[in-house]
Amino acid sequence: MQNAITLTHQNSQLAETINAERLAQLLNQFSQALALKVRAQEIASNTALAYVRGAQRFILWSASNGSGSGLADTIREWKAAMIESGSKPSAINTWLAGVRALFSWASESGFIAGNPASSIKGATRKGTKKRHARESLTDLEARRLLAMPDNSTAQGKRDLAILSLMLYTAVRGVELHRADLADLQTQGGRLVLFVQGKGHGEKDDFIVIAHAEGALRDWLGVRGNKAGPLFCSLSNRSAGQRLSLQAYRAIIKDYMRLAGVQGNKSTHSLRHTAITKAISEGVALHKVSKGLARHASMDTTMIYVHEIDRLSDPAEDHINY
Repeated sequence: MQNAITLTHQNSQLAETINAERLAQLLNQFSQALALKVRAQEIASNTALAYVRGAQRFILWSASNGSGSGLADTIREWKAAMIESGSKPSAINTWLAGVRALFSWASESGFIAGNPASSIKGATRKGTKKRHARESLTDLEARRLLAMPDNSTAQGKRDLAILSLMLYTAVRGVELHRADLADLQTQGGRLVLFVQGKGHGEKDDFIVIAHAEGALRDWLGVRGNKAGPLFCSLSNRSAGQRLSLQAYRAIIKDYMRLAGVQGNKSTHSLRHTAITKAISEGVALHKVSKGLARHASMDTTMIYVHEIDRLSDPAEDHINY
């Protein structure tokens, strides 16, 4: 390939060039590493596919458009080109996530010196409509949903624990999917669950289990103390195996139907409901953002605030002729 991209190590004066052919080789190895993570149930197959597509887009673009500058600037040029071509910020950030993942893996694996994508910020969403696509549940819907599982059965205890954790801790479905029994620990006299959050490579954050503790302990009484996934299948064919993300979605969808939950509501709506409820009850925003929601940016939490305020005290109510 004609174009070469220069990568300078942050802690030395030495530089190496990585041409498009070498990047393609890295992409192939990266794809194999992601495939292993999918098999080990560390990431979802859709996530792996999105990472590969994003990295592939960058490599194809850099082969014919790279300026020969450092990798970080080449990534910025690619990002600028996408912005100038009218690509949506959400799409740009999806492709950037793949590039970040590629170079993070390459750096950790020793293939390159340092991660050139670590300082690249995502595309901003200024001028776009900041509103959640999924609705939150009403209080009545949440209560009805929690009343649906038959708590006299093993499946009912498991499903109630899942629903309770989602509605009371705002835990993500993928975080429960990844959770193991060993991730349950006691910190400061409180039961917590360490989770691998969005964009994290390890279980370095935790949720505090408060109102969901009773339902969770009922499930643990059935599950036993054998090491392995926190929530597992109870079917004869796959008993004891980790519940798939598809299984979580199917479980919640079925109970929503039984509870008569209407509207544009899905698995993510339970997390949305928990965060919305906490803000509505006056919990300090920094506790909601960094604790309950574990948002990377306060701006994300503020979307919830604006939605709540828009309906709780609309300007329209103050217009009186």
